[in-house]
Amino acid sequence: MRKCILIASILIMGFGAKAQVNDIPLIGNKFTFGINAGLSLPIGDFAADYAPTHYGSTGTLNGAANAGFHYDIYGGFKYSKLIGIMFQYGANNNSINNSGITTDPGGVASSSGGYTSMEYLGGFYISIKFIKIKIEAKFLGGLVSCNYPTLTVKEYGLSIIEAFQNGSGFGYCGGLKIKYMMIGELLGVGLGVNYMGSAVKYPGWTDDIVGLQTLSNSSVKMSIGILQATLGLSLDI
Repeated sequence: MRKCILIASILIMGFGAKAQVNDIPLIGNKFTFGINAGLSLPIGDFAADYAPTHYGSTGTLNGAANAGFHYDIYGGFKYSKLIGIMFQYGANNNSINNSGITTDPGGVASSSGGYTSMEYLGGFYISIKFIKIKIEAKFLGGLVSCNYPTLTVKEYGLSIIEAFQNGSGFGYCGGLKIKYMMIGELLGVGLGVNYMGSAVKYPGWTDDIVGLQTLSNSSVKMSIGILQATLGLSLDI
């Protein structure tokens, strides 16, 4: 009788342990790693025409930025069946629209180059699976850094050079991606769209009126908004 009770107890404990294992939310793909690349589309103040600050700075800048290129790499860990944490490094390269730098009549303007904005972000993501399709949404925050090109404005017989220190600020990114899983549902090909926003502060800038004087100025800021359309590969294990 005792043996029967012992065997029954072992069986009950075994079935209970199996049920608990099956209930552990980490069963399945726990990690995801990937790379995305695509378009970087400036919007808002980042895309708006720029009036040189020597006209009288209001403490804010516009970017006159053109469409450019975006890429990012990321890694994520799911701690439940739907939700995980994600870390992402990304970059955006956007040229500046020189014709969008407004000057007084007869003036011309040029820039030393374009913008390179870097993203160092972390946060949460949600992943929902439908057979071989995964839908993922991410909500990230962190640091965004961005340069501001040196501008040269020529008007009224003067040459004015405006040079900015590199800037940074808090940034955030929200995105949605649809992935098709292949090769044992390990490799994914995905289409995604993200919005990245940040208020970047430039701690100082100089206004060099060539041959006359150089002025040092206090901090200014620029709101950066970028819509990112991407194609990417991922490995889910």
